[in-house]
Amino acid sequence: MKKRDLLLDFTTLLDVTLIIIFFFVLFSHLDSENNKERTEIKLNELEIAIQQAEKKESKADNLIAQLEKEIQFVNDYNERQASNIEEMIQYGKSGNVKLFLDLQESGWVTRVVCKKEVVAEIKSNANIGKEITTAIQNAGYNTNATIFCDFIFDGSLPGTASAYLMTKNGLEEVKKTYAFLYYSETDLSIGED
Repeated sequence: MKKRDLLLDFTTLLDVTLIIIFFFVLFSHLDSENNKERTEIKLNELEIAIQQAEKKESKADNLIAQLEKEIQFVNDYNERQASNIEEMIQYGKSGNVKLFLDLQESGWVTRVVCKKEVVAEIKSNANIGKEITTAIQNAGYNTNATIFCDFIFDGSLPGTASAYLMTKNGLEEVKKTYAFLYYSETDLSIGED
């Protein structure tokens, strides 16, 4: 009988153990479902946070690009102002570019003078625009520089009209390279008695 009692006692212990394992599995499954739901909620929150961060990063990139453009604009403006002031000072000292249209025995010649030095003499049969551009380059002006140019001629001399038009067209051609070239015209024959 003792063996049987032991068997019954052992069986009861097995039943209790199986019940405990069953509840453990059941509660583990419930916990895993809860954990799965919490994990999905956290993943959704994380995705939303990532999307918001990407939007903020995109906005920040746009703001940075806009700020860089504005900084470049200010820098360009400052360079333009400095170039304008430098050229005004040169103009006040008669150091600006001057074009003198002269009648010589061989025909019309345009003298390009910069800082009181003749930097080129252009004959009427040459490509005036190209020659003036080369002379301005040789005088040390870069393409972004402000240039004040005086175009001086005597309209009473014979053939002045065609030489004037050729030189004026040449100046317009120069403006394609030197966008900040400003020129004035002085006709020496005006005001003569």
